[in-house]
Amino acid sequence: MGNDTPEKKNRDHILGLETDIQKSMEHGFPFLVFSSRLEQHFLADTLDARKNRFSIMAIIAIIIYNLFLITDREMLPDVYRTAWKIRLWIVTPAMFVSLVIMRRPAFVKALDFLVDFIVILACGSIILILALSHHPNVVHYHTGIILVVMFGNIVVRLRFWHAFSVSWISFLIYILTVTKITPMTTPVMINSCVVLFAAMIISLIANYQMENDLRWNYLRNLLTEIETIRLGKANAELEHLSSYDALTELANRRHFNAFLDREWRAGIRYRTPLSMLFLDVDNFKAYNDHYGHQAGDICLQKIAAVIQRCVHRSHDLCARYGGEEFVVLLPNTSLESTLQVAEKIRKAVELEDIPHAYSQASPHVTISIGVVNIIPHPRLSQNLLIEMADKALYKAKTMGRNQIQVFDPLIKKRRNKQDPL
Repeated sequence: MGNDTPEKKNRDHILGLETDIQKSMEHGFPFLVFSSRLEQHFLADTLDARKNRFSIMAIIAIIIYNLFLITDREMLPDVYRTAWKIRLWIVTPAMFVSLVIMRRPAFVKALDFLVDFIVILACGSIILILALSHHPNVVHYHTGIILVVMFGNIVVRLRFWHAFSVSWISFLIYILTVTKITPMTTPVMINSCVVLFAAMIISLIANYQMENDLRWNYLRNLLTEIETIRLGKANAELEHLSSYDALTELANRRHFNAFLDREWRAGIRYRTPLSMLFLDVDNFKAYNDHYGHQAGDICLQKIAAVIQRCVHRSHDLCARYGGEEFVVLLPNTSLESTLQVAEKIRKAVELEDIPHAYSQASPHVTISIGVVNIIPHPRLSQNLLIEMADKALYKAKTMGRNQIQVFDPLIKKRRNKQDPL
């Protein structure tokens, strides 16, 4: 598990949320809260989007908020200088500081609360200006609070329970302050409170619907992602089954052919050598006849594991060619290094000490190996590599088995003069 990539961990985590997703979709989430695990994933997934939206909306809010510097002078001439100081010296700097802070990773958990603070501060500043003024025009200024609340709930789209809390806090502050606004008569006070309350309820309903839709879409997207992950896994498993031998877990002949084709082309392009080992278990038919096919399968599995252990480079390929025959392809490898790998495999198979009383080469299981090392050429077929390795293997078997033989192209006299070898 320590080698799992972050992408794989994330995919596994999403798959683990499926039960929570199904429950949420079956029973709904009237309080706009998922299960603990799903809620954490939702907040983490939507964090960047909220951060970007809040940042843009904060800049727009600062601009709109300070547009009212114009109306302060005309509507509240008795306190406009104080109103300017509140807007420019207190609220605007606090908004900018909050905007900078919310971009810092260390304050990511406080993101929603920073936006709550900005909205409450904006509402509170307008209520304070209302309380300070004695001008008759002050009766119209409660509309500024309505704008701030609706901007926070609908445009900024605070999370519902944050929007709910911020709206009620702002409303209660206004209720406690409105009686101190001397130019307001009782009917005007009542009207302004009702209008503010109605605006708050309307904007909260809109906020609830938007977050509810956001959460439903999120669940649908997660289910789609889960289906995609499962389809990808199924395709990967199918690809594995079609490319690997079920018994030995090595690449199968189909995979070997595709790999050989790719490496042959690469060898032609870059003029690099390509080596091949053709391995055959000595007297394996006799082993199967006397020990049984199940023992034969176990024997092949052990040999496959030995081959895999002895070939370390990620760009090499070990494959089961068929029956008791195996192949190893070593791209960009010298003949000397190829022989070292071949000898390492041969000795390792001997060290397994698998009894074979019916072998002509040894009292235990051994292998014969044919080796070829050439630089691919456009005029040559990649099948020539297999033929050469097969001839070397045949020589190893006729020479007494349990040995390595190298194909020597110089002894092949029948090639025509155009053959670059």
